[in-house]
Amino acid sequence: MNALPSPQTTGARRGAALVIVMVLVLAMAVMAGAFAYAMKVEARLAVNSQSSPELEWLGRSGVELARWVLTEQRKIPGEGTYDGLNQFWAGGPGPIDSVDNPYMGIDLSNIPIGEGSVGIEIIDMERKINLNTASEPILELALQVLGVGAGDSSLITAAILDWRDRDDLEHVKGGAERSYYAGLQPPYVPKDGPFDDVSELLRVRGVSPAMYFGDRYGGMPEEPQRPGRRRGPISLVAADTTGAGMVDIFTAISANRVNVNTAPLPVLRVLMGGDENLARQIVERRDGPDGQPGTMDDQPFRNAAEIPGGGVNPVSLFTTQSATFEIHVEARIGSARKRFVGVLRRGAGSQNQMMLFHPE
Repeated sequence: MNALPSPQTTGARRGAALVIVMVLVLAMAVMAGAFAYAMKVEARLAVNSQSSPELEWLGRSGVELARWVLTEQRKIPGEGTYDGLNQFWAGGPGPIDSVDNPYMGIDLSNIPIGEGSVGIEIIDMERKINLNTASEPILELALQVLGVGAGDSSLITAAILDWRDRDDLEHVKGGAERSYYAGLQPPYVPKDGPFDDVSELLRVRGVSPAMYFGDRYGGMPEEPQRPGRRRGPISLVAADTTGAGMVDIFTAISANRVNVNTAPLPVLRVLMGGDENLARQIVERRDGPDGQPGTMDDQPFRNAAEIPGGGVNPVSLFTTQSATFEIHVEARIGSARKRFVGVLRRGAGSQNQMMLFHPE
């Protein structure tokens, strides 16, 4: 006769079966969650795809609104000779106490248009140094302000100059030309022409992601030759040079002179010959009594002759107006979202010309 299983054996089998059932239920729950998430993503992609043409036109409308904001700025009494962080286009309060305020009731972060809305951010490019026209001493000093040693800054400056010039000759200080880039994995050809975007610096010999992004660098492998886009928001008015990156100092599109009213501290320090105290004096003067940028008591410079010079000639380096503006637009229709970037070049009167427009 077969012996009946003991109570202990039966209990163990039931316990094992219960564990198996719980594992199966957990696995099915995970699969169901993953499926639901995938469906949510697919639904969002479908909404964005269906709304894509409308979102693009909303994005273009946002750039046109920015064009209008910049045009009206020139018409406000007393503000036609400078562009500063206290003005409406830059996120400041604007002329709130003036009867000539054209922006009454407008919130740039949420402007309804038809069935959708847009959020607009306007950033002038003259707050930074033009990478394509900066002199060799300015490039080298900028790297040293960012903490790069004198020897490395000289070699990287030479590589930048080699990248933007139109010949295949290596710079006298070492630089880098086709033979160097051809030996990389994967190999590529240097630009030998002007920078179209500041992120091209990540392809230049010696420029690391940490050097380019500064404190925004988030653990990306040290691969100086890998291109990339900027990470995180740009600090529009850096309070310190510590933690700044090349992306905070340089731009590829701007007029030759820097707007002293919008330039961050690292840029001011470079142009003032590395003198941080003099750069801070400029920031403290324009920020006004409360020491905060973009507020009612700001005291922007009205002309470059007002700028304390130290050992440099401010008139040759600075301006008080901006001519090139980067427009960031978030277009929204229901749950659909899409971001765009436009570049405007300000001309005389209302001649603000759109130079570029593309998805961000």
